[in-house]
Amino acid sequence: MNTMTEHGHLYAVSLGPGDPGLVTLRARRVLEEVDTIWYPATQRPDGGTTSVALEILRDIGLDEQKFRCIELPMSRQRDGASRVYARTWSLLLDELLHGQRVAVVSVGDAGMYSTLTPLIEHASEAGIAYSIVAGVPAFLAAGAAAGVPLVCHSDRLTVLAMAESTDEIERALDEGGTVVVMKLSTLRHELGAWLETTSAEILYAEKVGMEGEFMTSEKEELRNRTIPYFSLLICSRNGSQR
Repeated sequence: MNTMTEHGHLYAVSLGPGDPGLVTLRARRVLEEVDTIWYPATQRPDGGTTSVALEILRDIGLDEQKFRCIELPMSRQRDGASRVYARTWSLLLDELLHGQRVAVVSVGDAGMYSTLTPLIEHASEAGIAYSIVAGVPAFLAAGAAAGVPLVCHSDRLTVLAMAESTDEIERALDEGGTVVVMKLSTLRHELGAWLETTSAEILYAEKVGMEGEFMTSEKEELRNRTIPYFSLLICSRNGSQR
């Protein structure tokens, strides 16, 4: 926890992968106590918005009058997102300077490839007190749901996100242990060909803890599958995936 000023307090709150049952007790307590809750959403082609975080917040029965939306563009070009974060931070800062307790939420864990990182950085630079409330990452929930221990003893665990090519996965596998690839959709066009040639055993999971959850360790089932944003791959050459 950072406690640099006498102003309000910013909480970066993890919501877990999608199942409201995986929201921690601490996260729920913080969300019940804060004055406002900001959640990320993305724009649909029809002009509306979609937000897994909002669905989780509603499922755990919080006061929706506290909800505020951060509409983020879904693009690897981050200029647009940077402008959104700057505008959002100005609104958050106004609340914080008036002594309010403000939560911003993220699916998964707020400290791991999170949409909240720029806001945490803004708070640090502005001397605003903040706390990060830990949560369950999707790959841990996927391993548990499949009954697969990800690592044991002195095994290495490597986590990649938004990999540029399957060569990154192979290089990580060459180092040994288990490799987790998050945000797998960046590899959707070359994943099938790689799966046909790799010797690694795999566990594929998408929408972990959400409606439409799908998991498989059969490479053939992924041959023609559309890979969504909320997808991940756990792979190893040591025979631990099944």
